[in-house]
Amino acid sequence: MWKGLVYLFSVVCLWLGMYAAKATTFLEFQSTYLGDGWFQYQIQMMADPFFTSADISGLGINFSDQIDQVGDSTNWSYTGISGGQSSWAFTNGYSARPFVKTFLVRSSQTSYKLGAWSTNALGPALFSLDLSLSSIYPGTASGVYAANIVGYASVPCLIPCTAAEADGSPTNFVYDLKLLPDIQINRLIQQNGGIYGVDFLWGSESTLLLQGSPDFHSWTNIAYLWSYPPETSWTTNTDLGAYGHFFRLELVADGHATHLVPWSAAKVPALKAQPKGGSGPLVIRSQYIGGQIVVSVSSMPGQVVQVQAIDPRGKVLQTQQVVNTGRSATATFSPATLPSVVFFQAVLVP
Repeated sequence: MWKGLVYLFSVVCLWLGMYAAKATTFLEFQSTYLGDGWFQYQIQMMADPFFTSADISGLGINFSDQIDQVGDSTNWSYTGISGGQSSWAFTNGYSARPFVKTFLVRSSQTSYKLGAWSTNALGPALFSLDLSLSSIYPGTASGVYAANIVGYASVPCLIPCTAAEADGSPTNFVYDLKLLPDIQINRLIQQNGGIYGVDFLWGSESTLLLQGSPDFHSWTNIAYLWSYPPETSWTTNTDLGAYGHFFRLELVADGHATHLVPWSAAKVPALKAQPKGGSGPLVIRSQYIGGQIVVSVSSMPGQVVQVQAIDPRGKVLQTQQVVNTGRSATATFSPATLPSVVFFQAVLVP
């Protein structure tokens, strides 16, 4: 199953003329060829601030000629090989973020290449996800998203192959999965030697807190500001140089919030998940079965439910309509017709 600021920021370093950004990486997936057909796959789950909880309900490693595996550990269970895919699932609850898990799979092939998702084939590694969105996630303020979100992410990794298919890749490959990008500060707005604003990129209407620092350790609140996608230029009549040489933006809320504590006393707000439950339909899980993504939905018997495949920004990509005749219903989607990262939500059809 799956579940949904802390804060996300970009930092501008004035005197070095450099830019740096705090990562909002959802997870890091490291694949390593160990030799003799053995491949190691390591998940490092991050505390991505866009989610108050984020669970990996399943992991599938897709390649043929699998002959052995190691990696059962606390809260994980190996569920077998089907169609060339080794699968693991959570069995005893979910691990608090951050965490690291490692799995080993052996192939009869002793050569390897970098496998990747494409528009006509499932990627070599598939994660099933259960997400609780935080209050800064784009779309939560306007109700774009349903009460809960599940989905999948298909990511590249090293996989075995014949000697003729080997592509010369290094023995270790690391992939950072970002479900949403970082805020990107383009530049400081300067005038007559002073600093009077910031210009930044962010694709959603949000409320942010601008902070400054002389040393990267102590940060002073400067002002709340609103973003106007895709690019925002914010200016003031006060020289910001008094706050230090470094500046960052923290997300405070989705949308243009107005009821805020005075910025001089503001702290990073405690993150709140979007409420779940109620009488509406709920997405229970998504599973990779027989080359298809099967999405299970719980609703009242007889209810007509629309299961929506959406991208991380809330754009509806595909829909399937189902009728619950018992405790749950299922909708089936082809991963070959969807992008590498997809969320699923359920809405009641009037």
